[in-house]
Amino acid sequence: MNIDSLRIDELVVHSVPQQADEFERLILTEAPIALDDELRRYFEVKIQDSLREDGLQIVADELASDVVRAGVASVARDRHALVAASRVFAEHLYSAQNRRNPPGLLVAATATVDDDGDVVAILKLERQRGVHFTIAEVDGRNVVDLEFLRRLTLTDKTRIFKTAVLGVADANDALTLHGSASDDQRGRDQIGIADFFLATFLGCKLRTNPAKATKDFVSATQRFINDDVPSAERQARYLVSMQARLDDQVLDITPRTFATTQLLAQDRPTFLQRVVEQGLDPDAAFQKDTALVRTAKFRVLFEHGMVLLAARGDIAEDRLQIDDAVNGASVRINDSIKRLDGR
Repeated sequence: MNIDSLRIDELVVHSVPQQADEFERLILTEAPIALDDELRRYFEVKIQDSLREDGLQIVADELASDVVRAGVASVARDRHALVAASRVFAEHLYSAQNRRNPPGLLVAATATVDDDGDVVAILKLERQRGVHFTIAEVDGRNVVDLEFLRRLTLTDKTRIFKTAVLGVADANDALTLHGSASDDQRGRDQIGIADFFLATFLGCKLRTNPAKATKDFVSATQRFINDDVPSAERQARYLVSMQARLDDQVLDITPRTFATTQLLAQDRPTFLQRVVEQGLDPDAAFQKDTALVRTAKFRVLFEHGMVLLAARGDIAEDRLQIDDAVNGASVRINDSIKRLDGR
């Protein structure tokens, strides 16, 4: 899904309070807002920024809730169904949340995306406690007050908590729903997208198995390092970068981002080709799961059969130095000997 091509048509906003908040109630509006160019662009940029790096590909899960996918399918059949579908989305979000989920604005919009056509964007925006949702009456229908929305959003301080852009391949079959979603509220102890948002609310699952995608990424990277990188020093550096990426606290991996940040420009095209050969989309983020890969140690096999097992820190901290040499690579080990065993 080419998120950068997303263009919003109509947009509806509802207010979703925190569960069991006795001072607030669910406020549902009755019509789209009159978007001006500034507001329209604001929401387009927020969606694109949220999904560009952190968006994970999702598909319908027939075992999960069908509320959102049914609503998206109804909008695909009739764009005028957005208001009715969005009201159901807001009620569904309220019931899916628990006491820990903060209050927010539920935004639903019809939009278009290159190659995918008509889509529905769903966002949960931050709304601080004490900031009262203001509505206005337009043509006898309640809509969110535009000045309130501008004050809340155009300061650029408002966070987008969760984002999804969804489409259906067949408007008559809600199970053909697919799209991209991100969760900007994730903490270090959370994986990918909060389950209540992905499964309970959206009724979806990740398109790619995280453990297999991570294993494929590692396989592609190792093949690239061993077969395509002529420099021993760069081989070692790239291997350390790969292991560091697997061990860090960032929960998703996008192969092209890894290439851009960790590899020399001359090596990036070959690496990305290896990624494609392994069956991964270089521009699609996948959830990191190292269950099928070993990342604690790496093995160096020498020309005449000697094997060295080392950790990432051994290279990073110069205990093990791998350098290019005129007639091959040289290795230096800079550490004290604790024990020597002979036979």
